[in-house]
Amino acid sequence: MMRKKTTFGFALTCVLIAAALAFTAGFLIAGKKVKDVTETNEAIGAGNEMISEVSAIIKDNYLGTINQNDLTAGMCKGYVEGLGDGAVKYLTAAEYADYNKGTPGETIIYKNFGKGIGYMKFLGFSDSTKTSFTNALNDFSKSTVAKVNMLVLDLRNCSSNDIDTVALLLDAMLPEGETIAGIDKSGNRTVLYTSDQSEIDYDIAVLVNNNTSGVAEIMASTLSAYGKAIIVGTTTKGDCARAEAFPLSNGDYVLLPNMYYVTKGQQSYSSTGVVPSNIIELSAADQKLFDEGALDISVDAQFLGAVRALGVNDIVMPHSSDTDTDKNSSDTDSSKTGSDTDTDSERTGSGRTESGTESNSSSEDEDPYWDDDEYWNGQPGNDNDNGDDEGDYNNDEDEYYDYDEDWD
Repeated sequence: MMRKKTTFGFALTCVLIAAALAFTAGFLIAGKKVKDVTETNEAIGAGNEMISEVSAIIKDNYLGTINQNDLTAGMCKGYVEGLGDGAVKYLTAAEYADYNKGTPGETIIYKNFGKGIGYMKFLGFSDSTKTSFTNALNDFSKSTVAKVNMLVLDLRNCSSNDIDTVALLLDAMLPEGETIAGIDKSGNRTVLYTSDQSEIDYDIAVLVNNNTSGVAEIMASTLSAYGKAIIVGTTTKGDCARAEAFPLSNGDYVLLPNMYYVTKGQQSYSSTGVVPSNIIELSAADQKLFDEGALDISVDAQFLGAVRALGVNDIVMPHSSDTDTDKNSSDTDSSKTGSDTDTDSERTGSGRTESGTESNSSSEDEDPYWDDDEYWNGQPGNDNDNGDDEGDYNNDEDEYYDYDEDWD
């Protein structure tokens, strides 16, 4: 009987100790919160005193007219800017309307490079991006000469805040499951987007660099988290937070990040960026050319690295020096002369550079994937090297660009 009493007494003691510890922990947590609130209130109070001091000086000495509405908006804007965070902005109603506008025009440039490689360069994300993406896939599937089963998605220098569009693209590329979630200031995790069972059947490489930011980072990291894509290039910017606009009573807005985007597996890339599995840096000179949109893709080490990562080592690339002195993209003469030959002995096919210059193959048996009739940047070639209409890229079945979009 005594043993039972001892056990009960010990248990009671443990309960009392646990309660005391819980009370102490709760008190400390509550005390910290009270301290934080107190310090915040004290800072606000000191700020109000300073504002009152400045206000009195202006009222007594300023020669100009005071517009109270502008003064209030200015104080609010100064408060926001005082955080020292460029992601937090005070937007007037007009500025918010501009912020909310989508990217106009075409948002994807795409090309069939042959050897199974389809390339898409993302200029941004907007309401039209999903349509452009679908058009590119449709055009790739139509080709009877150069079937595409691998994609290189170029997100370098791509920045956007259109998470809805990225979610649509991920839905098309991924199997059923969670695609994008968010974690708020309190650590609460919310699933924001999911994908259904349907997914496209392509091997994918994604190109990124240190100017890849925002939802472009989410697209790359989510594809990687699902094992759907190989990431190639350099570490991204690390700006993966959702910015939400909070309306004010005067019609203006405060825009601030209030949730970190996370991928499958709870990983967030804010501040750290997405680190590619294949790190490839451009030389300083090539990076400058790339940023200016002038880097020839035939010497783009990151693009060539992405192609190799997909298992293609013998893709035939155009050379910027292989230009046709007699023709340009506006020529309408489909005839060939003896001077229209390829002078580069290492090349096995003809090609077009990004600038629209051409070089012509001297043999019908050479690699067809750089035929003059391919499309690049919406510029059609007009030469019929193959001698017939069935194998030309310049027919209705093998057009690589959607003429409904305005490329300029």
